[in-house]
Amino acid sequence: MIEATGLTHRYGSLTALTDLDLSVPEGSVYALIGPNGAGKTTLLQILRGLRHPSLGEVLVFGKPVGELTAADRAAIGYVAEGMRLPGWMTVGQLEAYVGPLYPAWDNTLADELRARFRLDPARRIGALSKGERMKAALLCALAPRPRLLLMDEPFSGMDALVKDELVRGVLESAGVEGWTVLVCSHDLGELEMLADHLGFLDRGRLLFSEPMDVVRETFCRVEVVTGGTGETAGTDAAGTSTGWPAGWLSVERSGQRMSILVRDDATTIESSIRSVIPGVTRVEIRPATLREIFVALAPRQAGVIRTWETA
Repeated sequence: MIEATGLTHRYGSLTALTDLDLSVPEGSVYALIGPNGAGKTTLLQILRGLRHPSLGEVLVFGKPVGELTAADRAAIGYVAEGMRLPGWMTVGQLEAYVGPLYPAWDNTLADELRARFRLDPARRIGALSKGERMKAALLCALAPRPRLLLMDEPFSGMDALVKDELVRGVLESAGVEGWTVLVCSHDLGELEMLADHLGFLDRGRLLFSEPMDVVRETFCRVEVVTGGTGETAGTDAAGTSTGWPAGWLSVERSGQRMSILVRDDATTIESSIRSVIPGVTRVEIRPATLREIFVALAPRQAGVIRTWETA
């Protein structure tokens, strides 16, 4: 559905994206995470045709973005944090205005979404809460039955109930219709429920891009209990870090307990742990959460391995 090759974008002397290769499979719900300033919004704007890349090629529906027809563009939904909707309109008037712009607009689907999101068609948009305005924007993006939905921080500032409603709305619609969704968000808990593919973007570079099943198999939280607190391969006798194995993204130690975020083949993690840490009495392994991956991986890209000890 999306294929970017060697994508680079510059704002004057600032490079937002650097030689980026990205492939988003058709029918997938792809979550793109990364720190602020990683280049996520720039990427989505390029995919929507709102910006032109400095270098590289970007294909959507198998065509260069610059060659997309009006019908192609009408098949792309776009929802972003801070979108300005006409506050003087009611929800019903917004639908009546937007609908004729899209040949595939489905009034029945719009009615279903309005009911699911509990939007009153007589309410003025200016009187809606932030979450309700995002629901209205999402309704207008989904009612044309887009082949591709781009979402940039759609959950920002919303309460847990509204987030859950939006996630369920997107999941149900995408699942039934076979739409492709690319979503960028810092709401990692929502993405964990939503996504079946994950990419991590940092300082304009894509660090990895994998199906969620692979991410869960290779990023693991390991809880270790040892028989002592002496020297290990990662610390000297004084507890000073001397360098952990490359796949260890973060290390916490408290007395005889250690908690390690590891990126490795799950089948070899325990043997690797025992080879590095002497006196291991127990090892527990579980898939890492997106939050744990984010917190561990972002500082590592700046050359820092999160390592700390508590008494």
